[in-house]
Amino acid sequence: MFLLWILSTFAAPVAAPRGLSLDPARPPVRVAEADGLPVYRFLPGVEWQVLPAVVLRSAVMPAPEARWLGGPYWRVASSDPVGDALAWRAEGYLAFPDVILPKEVREFDDPGYGGQWYLEKLEMSTLYASSLGNSEVRVAVLDSGIDIAHPDLASAYVDPYDAWSDDTDPSPNPGEYCGAPSGEICDGHGTAVAGIVLARANNAEGVVGLCPQCTLVPIKMLGEGMGRGVSVDVAAFEHAIAADVAVINNSWGFIDPTPVPDLLADVIHRAATEPRAGLGALVVFAAGNDDRELGNDEMVALPDVLCVSASDSYGRPTNYTNYGDSVAIAAPSATVSIAPGGAMTTTFGGTSAAAPVASGLAGWAFSVQPDLSAAELRQLLIDTAIPSPLVVPDENGHDPYYGYGELSAVALWEHFFLVEDSGKEEPQACGCSQGAAPGLLAVAAAMLAVGRRRRVRK
Repeated sequence: MFLLWILSTFAAPVAAPRGLSLDPARPPVRVAEADGLPVYRFLPGVEWQVLPAVVLRSAVMPAPEARWLGGPYWRVASSDPVGDALAWRAEGYLAFPDVILPKEVREFDDPGYGGQWYLEKLEMSTLYASSLGNSEVRVAVLDSGIDIAHPDLASAYVDPYDAWSDDTDPSPNPGEYCGAPSGEICDGHGTAVAGIVLARANNAEGVVGLCPQCTLVPIKMLGEGMGRGVSVDVAAFEHAIAADVAVINNSWGFIDPTPVPDLLADVIHRAATEPRAGLGALVVFAAGNDDRELGNDEMVALPDVLCVSASDSYGRPTNYTNYGDSVAIAAPSATVSIAPGGAMTTTFGGTSAAAPVASGLAGWAFSVQPDLSAAELRQLLIDTAIPSPLVVPDENGHDPYYGYGELSAVALWEHFFLVEDSGKEEPQACGCSQGAAPGLLAVAAAMLAVGRRRRVRK
């Protein structure tokens, strides 16, 4: 450790990231004292208590008394933390007084939130602390009927469309999917999918979506009765394109292994490349629930599609999920969601429930960095997926059940909010910048030398 301190004179300075910085021309001003600590005003309305220490970034130990915080970060005791932070910065270090930033644990009053095990598995509380999404990010759900009157969706949607009946009401119809003549609402599939993606938070209703402040474009394209053709599929995607969506969730597919018609492939490609002024929409498809190998000529194998398989609460592939070369990632099958009539369900499932987990997380990502293209985000979700320890992938890092790994919300968050250890700070989309933690050994090494019959809900 002492050798590292000696070598600190060779530490390369880092460029300042975006975020609140110390300006030597206008340094923070001490304005009060609270609980025995000085209070400084950093900006008008921004006043923080300051501990007697400086936090700084250095590739090596900056002083003999410094405490290592992990990665390239250190805490150095100081009797003048503001003055010393300015002095460190003048020498090219990224430094800031050890200020107390009041925090709270973000909890929600939605009654189903505590049962959403998949949010806990994904550690979504970390992401929610940074962002709940952005209403400018539109997510289209192409599915069966969607109860847009549900309290978790009623304030969340724009541009509703029923491609099955060619009208503007995508709500479930009484009797559909009941299995026998009935006047009840039996179709809860589309509502549950939409809830997983973006059910509203803190409304004392239902559950919390992956992107609870994103906007829903509800599109009904599945129904019972007289058969419908591929025209319904095309109309549904075309409506999503016209609505300028950022994500298109598809928890449906063909009953039998079916080569995708080039006309349908064409509209999917347009959806993936035309909305958002050419940045495109991420097209997410469920892999399906037939426990079979997917063909490379099927819809889910299109290069524009993110194909999602289903895993359980233990991270194991479900016993029904389809598999194959086209599977890009695995996501937890979200069993807890909302149901028509203001209700909830704890028995949803299938790859239908895994795809909207990926779609909701994609909406969150576009909220954080709206200038990402669909292709870039697709690759980013793959790159940040965590390989399962239960399998040995092939030479390309791919497994037929897991794809390139399990969806990782935290790894995605780290991409946006933590900086790779490249020797300099990179500006991040949120305006917040912190450093990644490479570990002391890595630092030392661097110094010494990463239709219901035709179509089926999934």
